[in-house]
Amino acid sequence: MQKDYFSVELSQSINLALPLENMGTVIQIEPEKICLVPGVSNYLLGVINHQVSLLWVLDTEQFFQIESDGHTWKQSLTAIIMKSSLPGTRKRVALVVKKIQGVLNLNTESEPILSNCFLSPFQCFLDKIVIDNNAAFGILGTDTIFKVIQTKVN
Repeated sequence: MQKDYFSVELSQSINLALPLENMGTVIQIEPEKICLVPGVSNYLLGVINHQVSLLWVLDTEQFFQIESDGHTWKQSLTAIIMKSSLPGTRKRVALVVKKIQGVLNLNTESEPILSNCFLSPFQCFLDKIVIDNNAAFGILGTDTIFKVIQTKVN
């Protein structure tokens, strides 16, 4: 089955694909606008005021346990707003990414692929790994991510 995804690149040239129905918008975040929240996991950088509501900012390198490419937090951060697909919820989180790649149409019916670019602790957040134009894309399991974040915040 062909399906549209929004593609991003994380550190270490890791490609992720987010189902379009879970995609919000792309935003730029000035690090000084992030309000730290004590007592939460270190992958949650804090919250920002986005369109008159609080939005958690998630450091994907720490969350997915990826080695950093040496990004400095002094510069503006690029993030995508991920929305929950659970009915009746309005959960959102901003995922900090290295690079925006855009919309991809991927065939998700292919056989499962093992890729060593997705480390073991990371794979539990992926629904599947798909190859497109010789590049591996991990399809994010958005509801799994929201469940983990919710247990760490509450």
